[in-house]
Amino acid sequence: MSNAQYKITHYDALNGLPHDLCYGIIQDSNGYIWLGTDDGLVKFNGKTFKDFKISDGLLSNYIIDVCEVNDSTFAIATWGGGMQIVQNDKIIPYPSQLKLKSKINKLGKLSDYIFAKGVGKKYHFYSKTSKGDFKEEIVTYFFDKKLLVSRDLQIKNFVIPQFEIIDNQIFFFNEAFFSNNQFKGIFTSSSPSNLKPVFPFLKDQIINDFGKYSNTIYYAFTNDEIYLFSKEKIIKKMTIPFRKETIKKGVLKGDLAVFVLKENNEKTERVVVWNYKKNTFFYLSATELDGKQVSDILIDDRHSIWISVYGTGLFKLALENGYEIKNELKKQNIYDVAKTKTSLMFLTSNKIISLNVNSLKKDSLMFDESLWRINGFLNDTLLIKTRNPFFGNYSRELRGIPIKISKLEHLVVKNNNLEIRYGDNQIVVYKNNKKQVFLIDGLIRKAVKKEKLIYLCTNVGLLVFDLSTMSFSHKFSIENGLQNEDIRDVIISDSKIYLATINGLSVIEKNNIENYTKNFGLLSSNINCLLLDHNDVLWLGTQKGFSLFKDKRFYTFYKNDGKNSSFIQKIIEDNNHHIWLVGNNGAMKVDNSKIFEPTQEPVLDIVKSKNKFTVNVISFENYEIITQYKINNNVWETLQSDFLDFSNFKYGNYKVEFRTRNINSNWNYSKQFNVTNEAPWYQQWWSLLLFIVLIALLSSSVIYLRYKHVSKRNEFLKETIKKNEVLQNELNEVRENVAQDFHDELGNKLAGITVLSGMMIEDEEFKASNWYNQLSRINKDAQDLYFGIKDFIWSIDSKNDDLNELFYYLKDFGEELFSTSNIQFNMNNSIEEEIKLPYYWSRQLLLLFKEAMTNTLKYSEATDCLLQFKVKKGQLSIVFSDNGRGFDINNLKRKNGLINMEKRALKIQGQLEIDSSKGTKVKFSSHIL
Repeated sequence: MSNAQYKITHYDALNGLPHDLCYGIIQDSNGYIWLGTDDGLVKFNGKTFKDFKISDGLLSNYIIDVCEVNDSTFAIATWGGGMQIVQNDKIIPYPSQLKLKSKINKLGKLSDYIFAKGVGKKYHFYSKTSKGDFKEEIVTYFFDKKLLVSRDLQIKNFVIPQFEIIDNQIFFFNEAFFSNNQFKGIFTSSSPSNLKPVFPFLKDQIINDFGKYSNTIYYAFTNDEIYLFSKEKIIKKMTIPFRKETIKKGVLKGDLAVFVLKENNEKTERVVVWNYKKNTFFYLSATELDGKQVSDILIDDRHSIWISVYGTGLFKLALENGYEIKNELKKQNIYDVAKTKTSLMFLTSNKIISLNVNSLKKDSLMFDESLWRINGFLNDTLLIKTRNPFFGNYSRELRGIPIKISKLEHLVVKNNNLEIRYGDNQIVVYKNNKKQVFLIDGLIRKAVKKEKLIYLCTNVGLLVFDLSTMSFSHKFSIENGLQNEDIRDVIISDSKIYLATINGLSVIEKNNIENYTKNFGLLSSNINCLLLDHNDVLWLGTQKGFSLFKDKRFYTFYKNDGKNSSFIQKIIEDNNHHIWLVGNNGAMKVDNSKIFEPTQEPVLDIVKSKNKFTVNVISFENYEIITQYKINNNVWETLQSDFLDFSNFKYGNYKVEFRTRNINSNWNYSKQFNVTNEAPWYQQWWSLLLFIVLIALLSSSVIYLRYKHVSKRNEFLKETIKKNEVLQNELNEVRENVAQDFHDELGNKLAGITVLSGMMIEDEEFKASNWYNQLSRINKDAQDLYFGIKDFIWSIDSKNDDLNELFYYLKDFGEELFSTSNIQFNMNNSIEEEIKLPYYWSRQLLLLFKEAMTNTLKYSEATDCLLQFKVKKGQLSIVFSDNGRGFDINNLKRKNGLINMEKRALKIQGQLEIDSSKGTKVKFSSHIL
C-alpha cells in the first residue's frame, strides 16, 4: 500500500467563506463551484467568493443544498425558506414562496419537478404552474413489505431514505448519517406517485451512497465495499482494506474513490482518497477536520476533490502538477556550478562548495583571490578562472577532486592534437603543436565546440568558427534576423540553435531565426543562461527567475518571492535528473524525472451586454492568471480588469476575442464576438436632415412674420437675435461635442499610424525604396506624439494628482527605459500616506524627471541610478541621481533640456538643484502641505 500526495487548500471564514458551517457542493456546467453555508449561498471561481444572502432576496441564510436546473439557473434548498431559484446571479421571487417556507436540506431536478428532502419524513415535489409560479406536493415513504409512497403524513412505519437524481429519475437508498431506520436495495421514482425497486442483485445490500460512473455503469457504496454495475448485473466489487471503519458517504469518478470513514462506535470521521487502479491512498484525518462531520464530497472536472464540513469550512485536495522547488545553499551568491559523478561543485566569489547529490552532504574550500568562473574539467581536474591578475596558477584539492586556479584564457577543449582557448576578443587554436590567434571586433562571452565548429557568444552576434578551414564561416546578427546581438549563452541541439540574449530568446533552425520576448510569456527578456534537459525541454535563467520553453510556448513555475534566487546565473542537470538553478540566493533543486506537461488552462466565462463585456476566469490552480483580448486583427492586449467597455471606442463594427492562461498552461480561447458602436443621434444622417428642416422652417417663419408685422419690426428683430443666440449656443455645444470626440479618437489614429508605418518600414522591399527614411521619420514622430499625448492624458486625470501615482508612473517609465541598458535602476519611496499634489504639478514633475532619466541614459555612462521620493514636515523632495561621469554646465553646447527643467520647476513654485560634480543629482523641493 503506497501513499499519493495531494496539496490541501483550506477555505474558511478567515480567507473568504461567509461561514465555516458548509453543506451541499456542486460544480456547474461553466466550471464554477457552488456551496451552501450557514450564512448564504457561495459562488466560487477559484479567486473570489460571491455571496448571496437575505439582502439579495433569500428568505433564509441557511443554504443546505444547490442544484443546476439549466445554464445560469439554479435551485437552492434553504432551511426555513423552502426552495428558491437563482437565475443569472439574481434571486428570482415567486408569490408562492411566502407560503412554501419549508425546511429542506437536499434537492435535485426532474423534467417536471424539483424534488427535495425536507425535515423529518417530508419529501417535496415542486412543479411550475401555468402562471410561472411553483406548486408544492408533500409525500412520505414507508414500508409494507416493500417501499411505498403516501400523501398521508400521519402514516406509521415511515422511513427517511437518501436520494440522488440521475437521468431524470430519483434513486432512493439508505440514509447513513441521520436515520436510525436502515433499509436495503435501491428504489426509483419519477413522480409523486410512482415508485419501484431497481437493480435486483442489490436488494439485500444496505447502500450508503450511489451515483453514476459512466453512460451505462453505476456505482454504490456499502459499509465496506464498492460496487460497479449496469442495469442488468454487477461488473466489479471492491472491498476496502479498512476493517474497523464503515463507509458513510462516497463518490467514484475515473480511477478515484473518495469516501468518508467512520470508526465503529466513534463519532469522528476521516476522508480517504483511493486510486483503486494504482492502489494508492491519501487521508484527510479527523484532526485536520477538527473532529467535525463531512457534509458533502465533489470530484470536479479536473479531478480535484472538494470536501465541505460542518464547522471547518471547505477543503480542496489537488495533485501537484507543477515542479516542486527545494532550496539549498541559501544566502550564498553562486556564480557557477559544475557536476562530477556524485557531486556538484558550486562557485562563489571566494569559495568552492562541494554537494553530494545523493546524501546532500556539503564541504567547502576558501580562497583569498576573487573567483570568477568554472572552466570545466581537464583530466579530472576542476579548472577555475580568477579575475585577480596578480595570482599565478596553482592547485588545491576538495573531497579528492584536484582544483586548479588560473588567470589564463578560458579553456574550450583539449585533447591529444587540439587545444582551443578564448580571451576577451580572441580565440586561440593549438593544432598539431601550432598556435594560431584569431581576433574579433567584439567581446567573447562564451565558446562552445560542436563537432568541427566553434560557436562564439559575443556582443556583436553569434560567430561560427570552422576548424576545417580555420576561418569564420558564419555570423548571426541583426542584419540576418537576430533581435539583439549581445549573446549570453548558446545551446546547440541536433536541429536547432538556441541563443540567450539581453532582449529575449532567439531560435535558429535551418538558418531561419525566430525571436521571442516578454510579449510571448517570458518572465524577463534579459536571459543569462540556457539548459536543454534530457527531455529536450529548454530551461531559461533570467534576471527575474526562470521559465521553460516547449512547443514554442513559455511556461513559468517561479517568480521571485524573496526566498529564492531571482538572478539565475547557471542551470545544470545532474545524473539523477534533478535541475539545479544557481544565483544570487543559493541553489534551487527541481525534480525533472518526469517530462513536463502543461497544466490545464483556466476556463473563460464571458457575459456580453450590448457593447460591454464582463470577463470571468475560473481557475482553481495556485498560479498567476493572464487574460488578454484582441480587437479585429490587432495584437493581443492584456486585460487590466474584469471588464471591457467599447462605449468610448470609435463608431463602427468590431470583432473581439479573449484568451486566458495561467503561467504554466496553454491558452484557452473564447469564441469571436461582434460589437457595433453606433454614432450618437446628433451625428446620424436623419438628425442632420431634421436640423436642416428645422432651420428651413425657422427661416420661413421669420420671413413670414417680418412680412406680416412690419410695424413691430424692432421688437421682432430683438426676438430674432435672441433666438439666433440660443441657436448659436446649441451649435457651439455640438461643436464642443464633436471636438471632444475628435480628441478621444486622436490616440487611436496615432496608434494606427504608428502600427501601419511600422509594418511598412519592416518590409524588406520598402527598406530599399527612396521613401524609407521619410516613412521612418513619420513612424518616429507618430510614436513621440502618441506617448506625449499619453503623458498629457495621464496628468489631467484627477486621480493622478496623488503623489504615489506619480512615483509608480515614473518607476514604470524608469524600469522600461533602463531595462535594456547596463544601468541598474533603483527606487526608494518613503511616502506611506496619501498626499494630493496641487493641480498641474503632476504633469510638470513627470516631464521634468523623464528628462533627467533620459539624460542619464544618453550621456552619463553610469552603472547605477536612484529615484527617491520623500516628504518631511510638509516639504516634498524628489531626487534622481546617477554615478556617471557628470558634466560641466559651462561647457555644454546645448542647454535647452536643463532650461526646460528649471522652467517646469518655477511653474509650480518649486526649487530645482542640479549637482554634477560626482555623477549627476537632480533635486526638486517644494512645500506642499
